[in-house]
Amino acid sequence: MKKRIVFFILFLSTLFSCTRNIKPTAPEKIPQIRILLGTIDQRDSLQFKGNFTLTLEEAVYELGRHNPFFYLSLSKNGFKMYNTNRLFVFSGKDIVHISPSDPLRDRFKFRNKWYKGKIILRLSQMGKFDFINVVNLETYLKSVVASEMPSQKNSYLEALKAQAICARTYALKKMNERVHQPFDVFSDINDQVYSGLSHLSKRATQAVNATRGVVLQYQDSLAEIYFHSTCGGISEDPADLWGHKNSPPYLKIRKDVLGDQFACRISPFFRWRRQFTFYQIDSLFKRRFHYSPMSASHGDTLQLSCRLQVLQRSASGRVKQLEIQYADTTVVLHNFEIRRFFSKFNRGGLPSLLFTLNVSADSVLVINGGGYGHGIGLCQWGALNMSEQGFKYYDILVNQYFPGTYLKRIY
Repeated sequence: MKKRIVFFILFLSTLFSCTRNIKPTAPEKIPQIRILLGTIDQRDSLQFKGNFTLTLEEAVYELGRHNPFFYLSLSKNGFKMYNTNRLFVFSGKDIVHISPSDPLRDRFKFRNKWYKGKIILRLSQMGKFDFINVVNLETYLKSVVASEMPSQKNSYLEALKAQAICARTYALKKMNERVHQPFDVFSDINDQVYSGLSHLSKRATQAVNATRGVVLQYQDSLAEIYFHSTCGGISEDPADLWGHKNSPPYLKIRKDVLGDQFACRISPFFRWRRQFTFYQIDSLFKRRFHYSPMSASHGDTLQLSCRLQVLQRSASGRVKQLEIQYADTTVVLHNFEIRRFFSKFNRGGLPSLLFTLNVSADSVLVINGGGYGHGIGLCQWGALNMSEQGFKYYDILVNQYFPGTYLKRIY
């Protein structure tokens, strides 16, 4: 592929004028998952609805009925939990467990969201303390599926089932990998978005219930699962994006097509366009590298040039390295750094790395792209389109996005 170089020149004066064949297994108890809801470095709050118990060596304390609201904050050698009636002070070695009396009805509120399950408080290694939610895996998944995928249409149900299986497989794999760590998953895009009771939907819950205990496997182990919003028509290989040495065969690059059309063509991010003026590029450069050639002292006239060159693309066509030569400074951005650099007004950057560069009117950078996200694994909008076309969740998973894997019910 030819490298495309875009080049702008601006003359400035001093004034700057991306259940079929389910193998059965013996029933098992549904596992509990530990989710990091947040890390507290100063002060936060916690509210109970129902009855909860805090068990310490010297006593068991009831929370919720007469003490529904508490503040949480760091103390000199640990952390504390308090309100006008009670004060609990914990050392840095303490691990605090707070349990609901009725797991189905009792709930708590943290950072303006309601959750079910247990709470674990413990000091982290960074001089802060972690707020961890422990909940039934299937309960967790109902929130994840509703948070990760549109669920407003009945025709989306098969895609939601596929998403539920992906999310379950991902969570169980993380639980295996982090068994000796304080928590299993983050509650945000570092793993999967989990919003507790604050984000549920009827169809997402139906999808989780319909696929209860079903996971994707490859060669008798949990498959390596990723998903993203929109692939733009072609998937990405983890080896190209994250430097994985040996990507499994079901995650190799392939065109995401249905017949003669791209599966995710219905996505609002299937194709997109962004424009940046020379002045906006200067602002982005200053924010990222703390230097602005426009602001530098100079004579009456100054010619500033900004040259952008794609140094490397992955086999899928996504940009891996982008060089920016601006005035007397040259920098090279890699992978996600590229997306983050082009973020206007501190909003999210470029939707994906599948794009081309052009210049319009000599001083406007035009970026034409496709897809949203990293492009690896399940394309959520592609799955939604397949669901609307009548495909079943096993077709979406095993035949389209993870070929060579198989479905297995593990509990």
